[in-house]
Amino acid sequence: MKISKILAGMSAAAIVASMAMIPASAAGTKLNVSDDLAKIGRQTQDDLFAVFFNGDESEGAVNKDAISDLGAVYGASFTIKVDNNDWNTIGGGGSINFNSKSGDWNAKDWAGGSWVEDDKPKDTLCYTTEEEGTYVLEYLGDAPVFATTDGDADNYAAVGINNWAADLKGIDVVGMKVLGADGNVLFEAGSNKDKKEVQKKPVAEESSSGADSTPSGTDSKKDDSKKDDKSSAAATSTAATSSKSGTTTTATSSAAASDNVAATGATAGLALAGVALAGAAIVISKRK
Repeated sequence: MKISKILAGMSAAAIVASMAMIPASAAGTKLNVSDDLAKIGRQTQDDLFAVFFNGDESEGAVNKDAISDLGAVYGASFTIKVDNNDWNTIGGGGSINFNSKSGDWNAKDWAGGSWVEDDKPKDTLCYTTEEEGTYVLEYLGDAPVFATTDGDADNYAAVGINNWAADLKGIDVVGMKVLGADGNVLFEAGSNKDKKEVQKKPVAEESSSGADSTPSGTDSKKDDSKKDDKSSAAATSTAATSSKSGTTTTATSSAAASDNVAATGATAGLALAGVALAGAAIVISKRK
């Protein structure tokens, strides 16, 4: 009876310890917004930045009249800077958002670095630039992203960027553009870079010699797990986009991605519990 109580206690302790580690990785890597962009936008949480073109000025900066007709907005782009090694090995993802009273949380997913999958293209494309570690995330649709009523005094309209990659060293947001139907620029701020081409695969993979770097006699479980992680992140972002609620500007995509991280943490907790139980069994057998 005493032994069973000891085992149960050790199992519970292991699970609690693992659960305590989950919140540390729940949010996406912080978006470091340049000073010029910070003056015209809002960052209500670390992994979400938005520029408002209509709304309540008492809640923060609003760039009223910066765009004469919100119904002419078809897309936007953000210029970002990242650690290129992280980008190509860890990867990143998130969404460009067009948030309004009429459209709620209108998120267009993006993926970069090792998260790019040719067989699962995103609405938002990741372009390379001439500067290493600098990329342009761009969405350009075939229909307006805001209703004309979003320009009314009682409504709001915001263009933002969201990130849910938790393991990157950081993402610097340095420039943004709001685009019209033909890709023409309706509004521009910050330090934007000229885009070159759509990033199809990690730069490190493109520049490799083609030699197989997998040691002889080993399998590619690490690569498979990375692929599974990307698929899970894509699935959670889709679920987050479909679960819009009200008119809040909270990044639901980021929260959904953190569920995936939490699930991984819970699995690790169970594994720790198993190790603890095995250790206890060894001690008991020695005492016999």
